[in-house]
Order: sequence, then C-alpha cells, then structure tokens
Amino acid sequence: MFSGQFEPARQQYVLTLERPQLVRQYPVLIPVLLVLGAVGLCIVSFFADTLFPVLALIGVPSVLVCLSVALVLGVAGVLAAIISIIEGIDRYRLRNSCQTTAFPKPKGA
Repeated sequence: MFSGQFEPARQQYVLTLERPQLVRQYPVLIPVLLVLGAVGLCIVSFFADTLFPVLALIGVPSVLVCLSVALVLGVAGVLAAIISIIEGIDRYRLRNSCQTTAFPKPKGA
C-alpha cells in the first residue's frame, strides 16, 4: 500500500433478526408442531381412503399424498430442530465472547 492510502477499520457486524415473541418464549414449539403434524398424518394415512373420498374419486392415491406430506413435515421438523440447536449454541458463544471483549483492559495497565 502507498503511504497516502489507508485501510478502512475492520468492523464485525452481527446480524440480528427479530423473532416473534411466541418463538422467543418457546423455541422448541415449531419443530415439535412439525413433527407432531407428521406423526398425525402418518396415522391419518391408515384411514385416508375413508377420510378423503374425493381424492380416490379422481384417481389420486390418498395414502401416498398423506405419507408424502408427512415426510415433508417430518424432515422440516428435524431440520428446524437442528437449526434451533445451532442458533442456541451460536448465541451462547456470541454472548460469552461479547462479555469478555466488552471492556478491554488498557494497554498500560
């Protein structure tokens, strides 16, 4: 670099997203609801022909529809649980690193 140029100060920006109050109070709510929905649809798939006769009328196998939606809900629930665990670990590390670097010691002391 030339002596006339300067390098901008490197700052670390933390992106924080505002989460709904219900999700902040109960962080496990969404993954549990998704997995419970998947289990419920698996149970409903046993009786799908009698519960959804319109699908059978047009030739769509209602058991496969219920099971495929249950699979999607289950995978989404597991992924949401993994993401919430990773976010919790990340928040814990960020909170601890901010506490240690919030008040740096003076160089002369």
